[in-house]
Amino acid sequence: MAAGRVTGRLIKLFITGDDPRSLRTVELDNWWGMAVMGRRSYFEKALAREELSRSCIDLLIRSSGSDDLPEVYVGESDDFVARYKNSPFPIAFDSFIIFTNKDDNLTRAHVKWLEREVWDLLTRNEGKVQLANRATPTGSKLPEAETASMGTFLGNMIYVLEALGFAFFEDPGQFAAPVQPASVAPHQASAQSFVTSAQPRSDGHKAYLDMIGDGYVLRADSLINANPTDSLPANVRKLRAQLVAENALVPQDGCLRLTKDIAFTSPSPAFALVKGRSSAGHGDWIRTTDRKRLGDVLLEPREQAEGAG
Repeated sequence: MAAGRVTGRLIKLFITGDDPRSLRTVELDNWWGMAVMGRRSYFEKALAREELSRSCIDLLIRSSGSDDLPEVYVGESDDFVARYKNSPFPIAFDSFIIFTNKDDNLTRAHVKWLEREVWDLLTRNEGKVQLANRATPTGSKLPEAETASMGTFLGNMIYVLEALGFAFFEDPGQFAAPVQPASVAPHQASAQSFVTSAQPRSDGHKAYLDMIGDGYVLRADSLINANPTDSLPANVRKLRAQLVAENALVPQDGCLRLTKDIAFTSPSPAFALVKGRSSAGHGDWIRTTDRKRLGDVLLEPREQAEGAG
């Protein structure tokens, strides 16, 4: 790559009216896909768009409070307009984003494959999002070349969603702390590990949380309090029930052991899951290397920047 060369991708966001909150279309450079998105009040306007009378994959999103997780319904249809023209909505939602294509080359088999892949990604990120439809989609079997093409389409979908602020699809596996050689530049982020106890006054029932960048991962083999209190937030209570139903929480030593990594956007719901009660979380996670509380660790870059100034 030539020195000083600018890298990046261009997203085109077109607002279909004078109101900046109106229905929007989204396109990404060198991609034959596109998206239509907006608030619930603009859904009828979306149904009037010709490109949605094609095969589509849709996400209906119900946002929630700061301590709650967004709820997402993922679906597919051969003709999105026909599906929703007179049909009830599967969930109460406040925003939507619908992916289709510009040249009518997306087939029903394609969107069924995409639906299953998106659904799988959402189920692996239960600390970031609530999945409204729990039944596993059927998906579809595609030829090798078509699978590769849809893999690219899926990657562009996720790129657009992340760029628009919908951080639903971070794979917990990508947070695994790499083995860092001594020559790694100091600005490259590495995992910071924190620990707390699942039970009061117990040093033997540990739960471990990794922080990388703005994300958090509650690690597999963390122990979870088996007796939640009434203060446990509703979204965490629902997540806990889902994990139990999926055998991702199994009895061990008077607690429950987590059998898979769970990604979170903040430490609070992770701590609530471990302790079985509500908490801000910042003062309860302790860094394993120096016993600093997470809240103090989060202040470190600010303090260093102020000291440098």
